Amino acid sequence: MLKLSYPRLKKILMIIILARVEISGSELAKRLNVSTRTIRSDINELNSDIGGYDLKILNRRGKGYYLNFKNEKKLTELKKDLKSLDRQASLDTVENRIKYLLNELLISNQSISIDDILDNLYISINTFNNYILEIKRIVDKYNLNLVNKHNRILLVGDEESKRYCFIDQLENKNYKEYILGFTSNERKLFSNINLDSISKLVNNFVDLEMKEIPDYNRKNIVIHVALSLSRIKLGHVLTKFSSELQLSSSVQDDFNKLFNDLEKDEKIKIPLPEREYIKYHIGLNNPQIVKNTNEPQSQLIKKSVILFLDKIRDNYTFNLLNDKLLIDNLTEHIKAVIKINDLDSTRKNPLLDVILSTFPLAYEMTVTSINILEHQLKLRLSKDELSFITLHVGASMERNYNNKWKKRNVAIICGSGTATANLLKIKLEGRFSNYLNIMGVYSYAEYCNSSYPKDVDFLISTVPILNSSVPVVEVDLSNYANDSKELYDFITSTSDDQQVLYSLFKPELVFVNSELSNRKQVLNFLCDNLEKQKVVKQDFREKMFKREGMYSTAIGGGIAIPHPIKFAANKSNVAFLQLKHPITWDDKGNKIQLVFLLAINKDEYPKIQTLFSFLVDLQNDSRFYNAISKCNNSNEAIKVINSFIQNNLTSI
Repeated sequence: MLKLSYPRLKKILMIIILARVEISGSELAKRLNVSTRTIRSDINELNSDIGGYDLKILNRRGKGYYLNFKNEKKLTELKKDLKSLDRQASLDTVENRIKYLLNELLISNQSISIDDILDNLYISINTFNNYILEIKRIVDKYNLNLVNKHNRILLVGDEESKRYCFIDQLENKNYKEYILGFTSNERKLFSNINLDSISKLVNNFVDLEMKEIPDYNRKNIVIHVALSLSRIKLGHVLTKFSSELQLSSSVQDDFNKLFNDLEKDEKIKIPLPEREYIKYHIGLNNPQIVKNTNEPQSQLIKKSVILFLDKIRDNYTFNLLNDKLLIDNLTEHIKAVIKINDLDSTRKNPLLDVILSTFPLAYEMTVTSINILEHQLKLRLSKDELSFITLHVGASMERNYNNKWKKRNVAIICGSGTATANLLKIKLEGRFSNYLNIMGVYSYAEYCNSSYPKDVDFLISTVPILNSSVPVVEVDLSNYANDSKELYDFITSTSDDQQVLYSLFKPELVFVNSELSNRKQVLNFLCDNLEKQKVVKQDFREKMFKREGMYSTAIGGGIAIPHPIKFAANKSNVAFLQLKHPITWDDKGNKIQLVFLLAINKDEYPKIQTLFSFLVDLQNDSRFYNAISKCNNSNEAIKVINSFIQNNLTSI
């Protein structure tokens, strides 16, 4: 049986096997976010672990690493053991085991033996019963029932409801993975069909019929087609499916060709209800092909979008009204929404949870301001639709407000001739292209004559300058390594975003090793301390609990970011608390151990977009929790927080 020394080795082995060609150490290092030296060490360890398979990872000079083997059977054996290892890893958490069990219930044609479940998952009957309670909570939302008889269990309900449950339970935690390819979990769920071939056929159809369709809608279409074909093969065929969606007659021939190609590819028959199901979900994800005679005028939609953005400005001070791209995109998006709004069902967004955790501020701004647009256009938008709109708002905020590093305008003053000046410019551009906008190279004489741009933030000079009206950083080419470090320290020390983040956290509002046991205790404790420090206004607590009641502030990674529904802070601070033991935060069962209570003054709100980016990045950084859990007091915790702020802002 395959045993690997640590998890990263599995990733390296998978990459090398799947690559089928040499892959360089630098590429591996980039993918795994480690050094090439670490990769070399990992390869040595990996070769030791797989030695029993009579194969070895070698490095072909100038090309990279590859798998050298003589016996094809041994390679097949390794792949089989690797899959087994992957399955074991995929069931190493309660959440993954529950998802596995739910999926088994969804795909099974008959009841499942409870004894088999206990054996497969290595769990006790008490643990199984706890899992069943959680699954019941999930399937109740889809009008599905669990029947437990004669030591066997069965999921009962109509096929369409099961499919909605199936789609919602897909694990799409990584936005990039979702839109760029298939996750390992998706491949497992659709292992009975040729997912890549189906994707190619569907994408060819999409390219033929639909222009400028967003990547997430394109992927949604592929997933729904795959689900239909997979369920047909499993014997779960829709016997009826009706929809009021009317498609343009011009696309019918291409739809027929798509169905014929899919039938030929998968060697199945796609009955009429399944064809209607596929058409329906393609139409939902691309309303361009949907007929609609009641579409409001474009000017009314655009006016409603502007009112929506104006309300965001009033509520949150972010002014997105000058973003023409956002207004145009939202106008077109709302047109598409109106086409499908009268249907019984709305579009599902498999990325709903991802968007909530990736763009928490943009989602909140959308949710709390959208009612004016809904009122104007007589719409009622679901959470899924709001998350689609959030992507547009979030992208606008990234364009207009989220400059982690605002490039500094600099001029180079050099007294050593043109060749030296150009060499220095090349070096600086290579090292600091993300930080500096070099406006030109000037001689010392030109500096003395003021023949350089006056709107520079500072000067980089090879000669001493003592009377400059802007800061000067002196750089000596013979000591470039040391001087470039000083230049970097100067740039980062003058970063507005960094200083804003540092100022939000204070020792008197940071708490570690707390033994509080529920959300209400945590929030009241943090509010008490914010009031004690005179950070918040009298109505802060009320507005915070009101906001908490709207939807969960858990963003993933064991992190929650509670905050008030309206501005209620005298000044901007974040109260932070680390719990000894995780607590249940919401009715979704999210477990939380790190709480950031945000108290932001209205005038400073546009400046703290970086804060949300910082908190979102912490979700996937286990090092932060490991470091903060070792702190004994608030001063130690502040040092950890500040170090992660610096790492976050410099990792660009």
